[in-house]
Amino acid sequence: MSFLSYAAAQGYIRARLSRLLERATWIRLVEANTPAELDHFLGQSAVDLRGEVADAGRTLVRFIPRRAGELVAWYNQRFEIENLKTVLRAVHYGLVPSRARAALIPNRGTRRQWVGLLDTGSISGVIDRIRESPFARPLEHAMERYQQEQRLFYLEIAIDLFYFQKMVRLIESQSGKDAADARRFLGRWIEVQNLLWAYRYRIYGHMTPEEIINYTLHRAFRAGLDMVRRVALGSPLAVEAGRLGFLISPGLSEVEGLTEIEVLAERERFRFATSAVRRPLFQLRGPLAYLWLLEAEVRDLAVIREGKIAGLPSSEISRRLVRAA
Repeated sequence: MSFLSYAAAQGYIRARLSRLLERATWIRLVEANTPAELDHFLGQSAVDLRGEVADAGRTLVRFIPRRAGELVAWYNQRFEIENLKTVLRAVHYGLVPSRARAALIPNRGTRRQWVGLLDTGSISGVIDRIRESPFARPLEHAMERYQQEQRLFYLEIAIDLFYFQKMVRLIESQSGKDAADARRFLGRWIEVQNLLWAYRYRIYGHMTPEEIINYTLHRAFRAGLDMVRRVALGSPLAVEAGRLGFLISPGLSEVEGLTEIEVLAERERFRFATSAVRRPLFQLRGPLAYLWLLEAEVRDLAVIREGKIAGLPSSEISRRLVRAA
């Protein structure tokens, strides 16, 4: 039964891999003269493209075994989290709803809900209206600190920690080859995220060791509580990155090093995914690899557009892409 499920998923994935942008197209995009020319060529915004990734994730969930499907469905919840954060920011800062609406990811079936929440007058009102959402409870727990300091950080990190903690549990619930695929793709992603969190809190937030430990994951495979404690007590970035297999360039500041790790991690994801789709896709790696390739495409398109707006030369933009243009 599992084989038949993945056979259906493989058919869906194979039919859509040809829609990914080819190398010649990437070269043309990098060489576009203006953001307007780039947008005209694409015909879609980055927000719309992220909506397509969300739709693909929902479709794949229908084709794969139940336990793997629960993991992919929860992975897909990251788009709902982005929309929830957009709503929280709009309400907190009193943004014009039309401005925030343009930033919402067009997620089929839920966009209307998020648009409606933009008119809510308070954070507590938003929480009341998403009472059935799994994210209502972690938001409630963070409300006291938010009300004391009026910092959105406490709400956003509460959502993120809840999301990744459940992701770890779902990865650990997989069995057989799906367990190995889940660990390699999503477990690796979580390790990198926890590493980046810990160092950002230390470098940018100047948090105490206790705060760093409080706002990171304690179970994150090779980047769990032991790693967090070392970071909180001053372990150099190059050392902890090396433990995860990332060799950052010598002479970089820790701020520059964090940026390099993000790019290295994204390129690693891209290599994993590219390698996986060249093989039979009768395992969890197939859906995850395809979704990663879609996300890499959206990520690089955003980098190109932002580079054009900033007036960066094509060579500098290419250096920041996941794939070589």
